[in-house]
Amino acid sequence: MQKIVLITGAVTSGKTSLLDFLAGLFSSQWQADGFIAKAPERVHNSAQFASGYVLCRIGKSETYPWATPQKNNNGYCFNQDTQNFLDNKFAHTLVANCPDIFFLDELGKLELKGSGLEKVLQSAVNSEIKILVCTVKKRFFNDIVEKYGLQNSICIDLDIMDKDQAIAKTTHYIEFSI
Repeated sequence: MQKIVLITGAVTSGKTSLLDFLAGLFSSQWQADGFIAKAPERVHNSAQFASGYVLCRIGKSETYPWATPQKNNNGYCFNQDTQNFLDNKFAHTLVANCPDIFFLDELGKLELKGSGLEKVLQSAVNSEIKILVCTVKKRFFNDIVEKYGLQNSICIDLDIMDKDQAIAKTTHYIEFSI
């Protein structure tokens, strides 16, 4: 049975930083894959609106343009070439490559609307991947759990626990899974 870890918390609570740390930790032990959304200039615990995001592929030196701000910082526009790659190539090859552990960052409104990382997430959930670790925007957490049937996951809430507690709980759960 697939083990799922969902990391949530307020904006700038450290979800992506924790995911990045866990990916680095477990990539040396198991076959790992996935994507982390990085905004290079955004500072942890800063309300600063990011000037853009790239998707960084875990374990590879691949980076994909992902999001650029719309005018007046009214949301983001998403790169259609990257979206096509995710939907038409990556999601289909994920099942064939089937890493032990898979990481996805920033699940939320896009996935609930059927875009963003939705097809990749569906492929991961329906695959033989042993461990799935995702960050989920807090305000969409319950809807993501419901839509994708993730009720048996463990929740790491960075508004309730600090980084060290989150690392300990996650590593304990993952180490007994594979």
